[in-house]
Formats: sequence, C-alpha cells, structure tokens
Amino acid sequence: MRLCFQVLILSLLALSSGCLISDKAIVPKPSWLQRAFVPRPSRLADPVDRLSFEPVTSYRRHMGKAVLSEKIKLLKEGDLVAASLGKIESSHNLIVNRRINYIAYTVLDYGHLDIVVYDPKGSGEKVLFTCQSFEGVNAKRHLQNLDNRDWDAFRIPNWQRVDKNRLYEFIRTGIEKGQSKDAFYDNFSAIGLRNANLKPRTKDDIGGGYICSTAVVSALYYSGVELDNMRSSSYIDLVSPKQVVTSKGRFFKPAILSEESPD
Repeated sequence: MRLCFQVLILSLLALSSGCLISDKAIVPKPSWLQRAFVPRPSRLADPVDRLSFEPVTSYRRHMGKAVLSEKIKLLKEGDLVAASLGKIESSHNLIVNRRINYIAYTVLDYGHLDIVVYDPKGSGEKVLFTCQSFEGVNAKRHLQNLDNRDWDAFRIPNWQRVDKNRLYEFIRTGIEKGQSKDAFYDNFSAIGLRNANLKPRTKDDIGGGYICSTAVVSALYYSGVELDNMRSSSYIDLVSPKQVVTSKGRFFKPAILSEESPD
C-alpha cells in the first residue's frame, strides 16, 4: 500500500512539472489552444463592466492570532481568500504523512481558495464557502479558522453589482447537491484532467464534481461575474486559485443571459 501511494505521489509530481498541475504563466498548457479561439470577456465588455481583483490584506501564521483578529475585520462579503503553505511543510504532509490533499499546496503557489459570504443558514456571520477533499461543497468554516494557513485576500470592486440572490441560490444548491457521494470532490479536476460546469445558468446546471476554485468560479458566474481565464470552460486544465485571483473579467446580467439562452 505504501509503495502504491509513493508511486501515485511521484506520478502527480511528474505531472506538476509538465503542463497540467501548474499555475505558472510560462508553463504551456493544453487549455491555451482552447482559449485561443475564445474572446476574452473583459475585452468584449464595455469599460464600465470590466473587472479585476484587487489585493486587500495578507496574513502569515507567524503574525499570531491577535493580528489575525485585525486582519479578518477587513474581509467583506465576496472577498476571495487564497491560502498557501511552505513547500517543505506541505511536502512533508504529502509524502511522509501520506495526506493527498496537500498536493495542491506542494505544487501550486496557492493551494486553496475560499470566498467570504454570509452564513447561508441565516446566522448573519461571515463564513467561508468552498469545496474540500473530505468535506465536499460547504460553508462550515468561520473567518477565525483562517489561522492555520498563510493567505492573501482579493476583492472585486463594485461588488454591489453581483446578483446576491443568485449567489446564495448557488451556495445553497451547491451545498445540497455537493454533499452526495456522486458529487463530492473531483480528484480528476484537482489534477487538471477535467472540470465541473464552470458556467451554470440554471439551478439544474449546479451539480457536483467541484474543487475549491471551480466552486468559487461557478458561484461567481451564476451571480454575474465571468472571468477571462475560465472563458473556454477547458476540460484539460487545472483551474487553480492563482488563475482565479489574477484573472480579469466582466460583469453581466445572468438573468437576462438565461432568458436569451436557447431552450
């Protein structure tokens, strides 16, 4: 069993040095060819509808919990939180402790992505919406739980343009559907071999098979934010947290788009 696990890890690390598990701009990816024939949404949009993510704040674990308390006060609804770990720490957890969920932290700049939202259960507290290896799609974690990772937070200006009703409809539906065994967490997406539906238009389009970043991207699209880096909905592509927070994009009206779509 241990040998099989080591072979699996070596295979994944080999992939990471190639063109699938990587978020480096200089590394060629199959998805580049797919994207080449799809116009960037931000270029087609009117200037007033264009968007990009702006850095908000950062936290490093050595700063301590007192600093964390001040940092999380700066976080608002819609902020994206991209987390990382030191490469030695994540590699040790991956190889020695055989914790496969640390592969992303080992090979990517950011290993996890959350979006700050209000508790869909109605408590009024800010929570973190995401998809995790052993939890599926969820909004269980609170901002205070951000103490065990280093992270950077990013914000979309003009967040008020997002359709909040559709955002929370996606979150509630995603949590409900994403807890089933068949739609839990997609390990093939995690290594860049396929992706969930990144452009859901109706509740029926909201399924499972997400990873942290695709859950966030799909929630944003459903509520009126289309990102350039995911414009082709590529199947042979890893949608990494870094790809998301460094992407430009556009605001659009998702309800109108759904009405205009063919039956």
